[in-house]
Amino acid sequence: MRLSTKGEYASRAMLELALRFADGPQHIRDISAAQDIPGRFLEQILLQLKRAGYLRSRKGPRGGYLLSRPPERISVAEVIRVMDGPLAPIDCVSVTAHELCPKEETCVLKGLWKETRDAIAGILERTTLADLVQRTKASRKAAPLRRPDSNNS
Repeated sequence: MRLSTKGEYASRAMLELALRFADGPQHIRDISAAQDIPGRFLEQILLQLKRAGYLRSRKGPRGGYLLSRPPERISVAEVIRVMDGPLAPIDCVSVTAHELCPKEETCVLKGLWKETRDAIAGILERTTLADLVQRTKASRKAAPLRRPDSNNS
């Protein structure tokens, strides 16, 4: 698995929508500013996530994008698969895009690739957007407050 920029931005956008889940629809410009994602690229990403059923959108001045399910019901693995495809490092061990290999029965590397896939998939499948919201809030609490520079008086 290689996480593309598209996959990274999709994860960040979904996290932002999860952080603001109770606030209703969010404008692209607000998501873009909060997560430092280029607006035009973000628009393409959100449309792809909407087509896949993870987002809904509303038009109008109070419109924008929102998660189609609560954050605790969306795993990071789902988001990555929509954007980047299978989590397996090689097709012969992919669950969703398995391809036969001529050395399938005798390849000793297959076990290593399967272990790698299982480890990555396990972490991403058990991590929900709600988990990331909790981590974000904890991280923000732990971050030291910035003090004004006393030399600028």
